[in-house]
Amino acid sequence: MPRPSHRGLLLAAAVSLAAYVALALIDRGNGTLRAEHVVGSAGWYIVAFVGFGIAVFANERNEFDRRWLWALPVVFRLLMLTTEPTLSDDVYRYLWDGHLVAEGVNPYSFAINASELDPFEISARRLANNETLSSPYLPAAHGLFGLSAALLPSDPLTMQLVMTLFDLASAAIVVRLLALAELPSRRVLLYLWNPLIIIETAHAAHLDAFMIFLVLAALLAGLSKPARSTSPVLLALAVLTRPIPGLLTPVLWWRWGWRGRIAFAVTGMALVVPFGFGPSGFGLSGESSGTGVFGSARVYGQEFRFNAVVATWLEDLTGATVARVVTAAVMGGVLLITLRRAKAADSARDLLRLGTLPLMAYVLLTPVLHPWYLSVLLVTLVFVAPGDREGGDRWLLLVPWAFLAAASPLSYLTYRDPEAFGELDWVRAAQWYPTIVLLVFTSFWVFFAVQAEPAVPEGSVGDEERLERRDHDAIGKR
Repeated sequence: MPRPSHRGLLLAAAVSLAAYVALALIDRGNGTLRAEHVVGSAGWYIVAFVGFGIAVFANERNEFDRRWLWALPVVFRLLMLTTEPTLSDDVYRYLWDGHLVAEGVNPYSFAINASELDPFEISARRLANNETLSSPYLPAAHGLFGLSAALLPSDPLTMQLVMTLFDLASAAIVVRLLALAELPSRRVLLYLWNPLIIIETAHAAHLDAFMIFLVLAALLAGLSKPARSTSPVLLALAVLTRPIPGLLTPVLWWRWGWRGRIAFAVTGMALVVPFGFGPSGFGLSGESSGTGVFGSARVYGQEFRFNAVVATWLEDLTGATVARVVTAAVMGGVLLITLRRAKAADSARDLLRLGTLPLMAYVLLTPVLHPWYLSVLLVTLVFVAPGDREGGDRWLLLVPWAFLAAASPLSYLTYRDPEAFGELDWVRAAQWYPTIVLLVFTSFWVFFAVQAEPAVPEGSVGDEERLERRDHDAIGKR
């Protein structure tokens, strides 16, 4: 009979393995996780979150052996690598764009269905999404796509493997950041075992894995003592993979100094300007043709809406234009608050936790929220969980976002009918209404819990310092 310390690990492993094996079998038997099989796929995805929850609880009570902590999530990823990316078809766009870059073609110049691209035909072209638009991805992403296309086969598995390698490298950086923040290393489980990270990377091959790697590397370089000059360059590359990491700029702003800030700006311009001054332009003005560096993103921003609540409420109440202004104002205010608090923060732990503030605001306000858009927030939340000497109430701060992540697979039910995609109001309500209620409740709970904590008189010795002095005295007596 397994020891009590092993029971939680065995239960978490059994539930999680059942979910990932089931997803692999659905794919093997039907060739897709979508269409009429998407209900089962979403169900098993959620079961994987149940296994994850058990793992988190069990690991906090009795820390898992490091070998199992890492080995089992690797097995989960290997199982997902056996599946064809069908919950999302973004990978085919990556392959097509990478093929164009490897052939020396500007991916911003033409829409997928443009006749000028017929000489470059590959199978990924027919499967790539949004064929009336040029690439929506930014130059750093195309660097990765083009390099992969030049060196490796243009196959979905290629991208699945590449993104999974970045994913595991990110987990290694999380361990180093936990040490820097003086948080328990066991918390890497919050990243390694997270089903959204696993499935959206090893199955769907989403670009976010590369983006997260760059973000974590930038944070590690910026929060090290002394801060390394590579930090602004790495964050600029992350922003030019997908714009979301730009929200973390205030966290590192004061750590960089003026040279770092210049390096951040120069890196961005060096990658964007050559494309913008080409025939396709920047795509920021004139008619929205869907070409140019930002042309496709501009169309997305104007026309696409998916799985959002706050943005939908704002647009219904005020109209699209006013809603954009309100959203921009709120985000600007959040970034200013983050910048001000970052200047006063005196520890890596405080700065890492501060990074969740603008990311939370983004998730709440974005008009488009696919499951994988949550991934960078989920990574930063690893550092919000309490340290060994902090109150357990801090766990409540993770609850709303954990629920939203666990409920996010329901959005895949949109693809149940391949001929008529459409949002389901009940799905959006099931994800968002409990999330908002939990967010309000837990925020108030933690606020009052912190207010109720007894203050440590100025000049008094804290627990950590007291222990250090005790150990020092004991050594002296010997």
